[in-house]
Amino acid sequence: MMNLSDIDVTATGISFSVQPSFRFGTRRDMSARVCFVANQTLDDLAARRAYSSYLPEEIFRHFETEITGVAIRLALAGVDGKPLVVRDGNFSVTND
Repeated sequence: MMNLSDIDVTATGISFSVQPSFRFGTRRDMSARVCFVANQTLDDLAARRAYSSYLPEEIFRHFETEITGVAIRLALAGVDGKPLVVRDGNFSVTND
């Protein structure tokens, strides 16, 4: 069963949190990061993946695993920002 993220839907996009962790020798956890994905990014992602929905929350939930995975990788890479902004260019272009 997928654990759905707590999200905050705004007029401009969706805020959510991720808890990055990784294994290198021993498990290390980083502090939780607040992230943001704009409605335009969600629309672009849905269009590129041929997913037809106009509701940002529905698009986010459909691609939640991919969106949070990108956010975690950005946080682990040390990308700055409060909130950490997930952009369209952060997603792979497979299936395009």
